[in-house]
Amino acid sequence: MANIIIAQPHGFCFGVNRAVDLAQKTAQRYSQPIYFLGEIVHNQHVIDWLKLDLKIKTVKKIEDIPPQSVVIIQAHGVAPQIYQQAKDRQLTIVDATCPLVLKSHQTVKNLAKEDKKIIFICNKIYHDETIGVLGEAPQSITPVTLKDISNFKIKNPDNTVVITQTTLSTLETQSALDHLKEKYPQITIHPHICQATTERQSAIINLVKKYKFVIIVGSPTSANSNSLRQVAEDSGATAYIIDNASQLKKEWLKDQDNIVVSSGASTPESVLDQVINKIKNYE
Repeated sequence: MANIIIAQPHGFCFGVNRAVDLAQKTAQRYSQPIYFLGEIVHNQHVIDWLKLDLKIKTVKKIEDIPPQSVVIIQAHGVAPQIYQQAKDRQLTIVDATCPLVLKSHQTVKNLAKEDKKIIFICNKIYHDETIGVLGEAPQSITPVTLKDISNFKIKNPDNTVVITQTTLSTLETQSALDHLKEKYPQITIHPHICQATTERQSAIINLVKKYKFVIIVGSPTSANSNSLRQVAEDSGATAYIIDNASQLKKEWLKDQDNIVVSSGASTPESVLDQVINKIKNYE
């Protein structure tokens, strides 16, 4: 029977726990209709659970929310214009934005006031966190993906500050930032990868030194889950990411004596448990 090693820490982070708790308290407090603007977290299991238990619907646009309803802002945050649109529609705003994402918003506002040029390194240009942060100072900030940053030309490095999305791969990001600093010694760098992301990735990196096979349980749309898989691969492991137990393939586990499992910061513990039980049943 294979040895299953569960990475610690794993699963829900502070920001996700806070967002879910706010949703539950909001459902108890208000009698009018409640809506999530965008996915409260990037995990369909959580969204389905909150819709079923709390009767909270998810919409993509503020215009889809009837006036005088309650809107819950997603953990990844939104651009400041969205808050104004919500006020214009007389919506009650419950802000579930992760405080560490809000810190990035404040950093961008402060740098823009100083007339700095800002580069925001992200996984995807259209990731929810990226869109929200860019909205703080669209004239001052340029989003660049981690994949493209090495070829990006910086015109005025003396007046440029680099910040990062909170859920990037720590290994890839550090390599990219080292390259930037070597290429542009004058540049200022403020990494914003959050502590929860760093701790979960560090656990995988340490385990991979001994065990070379990893299963990450997380949504394909979750940046932090994909980053867990990425650091596992970058550290020399074979790694797979699955959303649920049904996606696990028996052939992956063939001849594996040790299997490391972890889960993204928005993955419910129950989903991880189902994957672990399926691995055990394959034995």
